[in-house]
Amino acid sequence: MKILFIFLAFCISMIADVKFSETKYLSALDIQTFKYGSMNIQKESFTITYTKPAKEIITYLEDKLTLQNASNEIKEYTYEEHPKLEYFGLLLKSIINNSYENLDNMFEIKSQKDKKTLNAKSSISGTIDYLEVLYKNKQLSQIIFYMINKDTITIETIN
Repeated sequence: MKILFIFLAFCISMIADVKFSETKYLSALDIQTFKYGSMNIQKESFTITYTKPAKEIITYLEDKLTLQNASNEIKEYTYEEHPKLEYFGLLLKSIINNSYENLDNMFEIKSQKDKKTLNAKSSISGTIDYLEVLYKNKQLSQIIFYMINKDTITIETIN
């Protein structure tokens, strides 16, 4: 029993902490930006910690999002005032946990062998056009956000 508990704790920790690179393409400026960091999912929060090019911490809590910059200045945004912020946290958390049923009210989901396509429903279609979630060997490999304004955000996991 003790070995099973240790194995489950190890598996959960592997899922809950994901290292990644992020590439943003800004269509209006025709430039790309790059960031590196990790995502950590806990029971009550979801944290994105950027380590390069500058340290920045984004924490999704139950009722708000906090941003902490390299100077340790913290800004808070409530979901009541900014509901789209909550969508991104829920979206990333659901994809990383492979629990797409949480997204049925926001996306039409099409599954293929190594790819899921999430087409935005009207509730969030003003921001996101669609997403592609790619897998390699049944492991999350990439999440690509295609925004309405033609920007893209590509999150690639680093093993």
